Amino acid sequence: MSLSLRDELRVVLCPDRLLLVRIGRSFTYRGLRRRVLDKKSIPCADAYEGAEPWSGAVRALEAELPGMANNAAYATVILSGHFMRYALVPWSGALKDEEEETAYARHFFKQMHGSAAESWELRLSPARAGMPQFASAVDRGLTDAVRALFGGAGIRLRSIQPSLMVAYNSCRNRLQKSSAWFVLFEAGSLCLALLRQGRLGSVRTLRAGGDWRETLPRLLEREAYLTDEDAATDEVLLWAPELDESALPVCEGWKIQALQPAIRAGLAPDYDRYFAMAMSE
Repeated sequence: MSLSLRDELRVVLCPDRLLLVRIGRSFTYRGLRRRVLDKKSIPCADAYEGAEPWSGAVRALEAELPGMANNAAYATVILSGHFMRYALVPWSGALKDEEEETAYARHFFKQMHGSAAESWELRLSPARAGMPQFASAVDRGLTDAVRALFGGAGIRLRSIQPSLMVAYNSCRNRLQKSSAWFVLFEAGSLCLALLRQGRLGSVRTLRAGGDWRETLPRLLEREAYLTDEDAATDEVLLWAPELDESALPVCEGWKIQALQPAIRAGLAPDYDRYFAMAMSE
């Protein structure tokens, strides 16, 4: 016997596609049970000239969401790295509260990206005293549009998360004590993050063409050069679950291991590597 609960939606917004996974939930005598009810991959139309790069994904979501709203209790939205900016904001002991921390981080982003950063939505992760603070930034127009769509559909939006954090959390047990390069592959993009005992030492997102497997060694060498010598490592932990083992890069001088994301309890029978970002813990 089981008691049905309202469904959960997991949504991944990318420049070229929209991923939707609908998860049914029920209570059984063994506890909460989850199972995949539906999953879709919808191509996104290219953004028209002058439009924001995320506009095609938002239009696709607007078209699909009404059909997914029935019996949906809440949703989590994951944003592709194409839409995100990341930075490690230097420590400052002069900051008194969260408001000052945000203003300091915004100033840091403006130094890197110009006045456009003034309107970005920022999120800062807690950091130990004396340590740089990881910050992510996204166009507020995107987050406002997403919130408006879910509000109009009557679905509670639980969170909007960057793909980098979702990928890291899906492999936390492997990464949290590692000193290695954590590389997140998304079609057309590579995010290279240096981990020092699981903590971010540097992070950079780069465009990646079809030859990224061949250029990855050069990109890693350049990033290693830009970091201090004490952080040097030849271990690379690659998050690219969409790719077959045969498609993974083999780089002389680098020890590359493919990460396998932890899949949410109950979803393993329906796991599809193309939906790994939406189905992971």
